[in-house]
Amino acid sequence: MALRMQVVYLLLLFACHGKWISCTAELQYVVPERAENILAVHLFKPTVIQLLSNRTVHVLVNVNDSSVVGLIAQVQAQFEEVTISQFQKFNLDSSYTGQSAGLVIPLNPGAVKADFYLTCSQNVSAYVTVVSYGEKDPVPGSCNLEFSLENDPNLHLKFGAYETIVKFAPANLGVARGKLPPACDVSLGTNSRWRLKYTLYLHFLPANDMSEEILFSGIEKMTSATEVEKYGNKLLDLSSGDKTQLFVNSYAAFAVIHNIIVWDPLLNTSFAYVPSFIYTCNMSTTLPPVCEKYVHLSTQIFFTILGIFGLLVCFSGHRFLEAEFLFIGFILFAFISFVLMRRYADISFDMCLILTAVVGIFGGTLLALSHWQFGLPFLLIFIVGFVMGLLVASIVYFSPVLVNQKVFQSDLMYWVCFISIVLIVPVFLLISAKMFNIICCALIGAYSFVCLVGTYFPTSVSYIFVNVIRRAVHPDFFHVITPFPLQLNDYVLIGVWTALATGGVLSQTYITRNQPYFPGCPYESCRKRRSDATNDERAPLLGSRDNTALNS
Repeated sequence: MALRMQVVYLLLLFACHGKWISCTAELQYVVPERAENILAVHLFKPTVIQLLSNRTVHVLVNVNDSSVVGLIAQVQAQFEEVTISQFQKFNLDSSYTGQSAGLVIPLNPGAVKADFYLTCSQNVSAYVTVVSYGEKDPVPGSCNLEFSLENDPNLHLKFGAYETIVKFAPANLGVARGKLPPACDVSLGTNSRWRLKYTLYLHFLPANDMSEEILFSGIEKMTSATEVEKYGNKLLDLSSGDKTQLFVNSYAAFAVIHNIIVWDPLLNTSFAYVPSFIYTCNMSTTLPPVCEKYVHLSTQIFFTILGIFGLLVCFSGHRFLEAEFLFIGFILFAFISFVLMRRYADISFDMCLILTAVVGIFGGTLLALSHWQFGLPFLLIFIVGFVMGLLVASIVYFSPVLVNQKVFQSDLMYWVCFISIVLIVPVFLLISAKMFNIICCALIGAYSFVCLVGTYFPTSVSYIFVNVIRRAVHPDFFHVITPFPLQLNDYVLIGVWTALATGGVLSQTYITRNQPYFPGCPYESCRKRRSDATNDERAPLLGSRDNTALNS
């Protein structure tokens, strides 16, 4: 049976003409129901196999290159955990279990083959890849002092409330076959592992596309160091003295593949860890699987109402100033109250959102009544500019080039720069108050519609403001690294935002072309109209001269 499977495998390779990247999906096997099955794989050629429940697969790898000093075997499965072991007995210190699992397999002098074992508690499709490293390559996870494996090339991922926690074991320098690697923590010089550098990369799969084919295709792009640098998004550089625990900002309904490249600056060599993936949502049981509802129902109701009202403000905000100030006051008071309640009050999210809506309505009504009663257009326009400044500062901080700088890990520096941007924006009020107000209405109103869309379809654009709220609410958010996962749907939504804002500016400019820049106080206008009406009622029907002439 083993010989027959190897013959089939060679025929498939011949049919693919050596182009293993395009033929990955064809290399699938249905493993016979035996206690142990033998499977031969080739270096750097990924293979999709079918693991049967509680069956062990013995994987053989031929190594004909004497310059190869070791292998890293890895396996990934979409929803089930797979166990990989260097020995037939799955001991704790020689095996690893996870949806993405890997092993470092050093080769002895003269060895021309290596083997490892796979098993799973459920029937599952597994993606198997074996890569080799030389004596000048750094070896991922070879200075492990925390996890159970002696050499652990895996990335340990954990999904939290607002971040993905990434842990990994430090790498060590490579050595020739049969030689002992340098001690991990004895020397701090350039001949030790402390000279190594690390770089974290992310690869975002298409939003809400959780198919197995898309996942395996993404893993294929994140396996070797060359492919990771080509397809991955570089997020952070680390030295050997930095902590090996990282925190990455999470975006709902995204599948993200993480990997780290370790680089030896002295020998100019690099090697990749075992790629690991995580879904930032609960998966459905349908085929193909999709993310289940990833936002609260209360959040959808909240932003649906806000987004519809925002569209009205976008296209006619300057024409109906009371409606504009109601909208702007709602956003400002809701933002402040939500941050304070989420940070200091021990209440549920739904209750917090309800109270936020109540406070926002109160604040918006207060601003609208202030304009109706007292006028004060420039003071209220300054508040509009303040809210516009919040949006502009959030856009600036959404760029990972800026927000991931170490200087902004300080809350003091972060908020000083943020508030400075917020206060600079209202200064443009001095150029043209009317046009400034129209632009603010258009941009803020259009973005509220973007947030509405973000509650029903996965997008990262709505996180422009969410990331600032997370920083304000969670005291430990300063150490979170923020990626920039713009995809096709995000670019489409940015285009919609731009189109709505442009249309809003043109619409408001047109419908207010014959109106004064800022109409007078509505209350004073109403009182004046009442006074004129009263004087007209009290005026005599005939003038005084007419009465005199009539009497004479």
